[in-house]
Amino acid sequence: MEYIHNTTFIVERSVAEKFTQWAQEVYIPAAERSGLFRQITMAKILAEIDPAVVNYCVQMRSDSLETSEQWHRDTAVILKDDIAAHLGAERVMFFSTDMEVIK
Repeated sequence: MEYIHNTTFIVERSVAEKFTQWAQEVYIPAAERSGLFRQITMAKILAEIDPAVVNYCVQMRSDSLETSEQWHRDTAVILKDDIAAHLGAERVMFFSTDMEVIK
């Protein structure tokens, strides 16, 4: 089986540039260093639901759901505090979804 761990970020437009820099310099390198994932991709979501925010997602592939659990337990909690300290917890919200690849 192959799985995708998807994290969607809802970012206040005023800090969107700083967020993308943080994601590229901190979040994605942390995921790469963890050795848990492969094919890590960051994308901007083009559907605009609220003009005050920009939506992004980071997708990371793995062979087990346990990898996502380990990621959240060991690294994601630290990164959550880091982004809140840099940009403010009220300016960046996020949620994660695990998906099973069908094809």
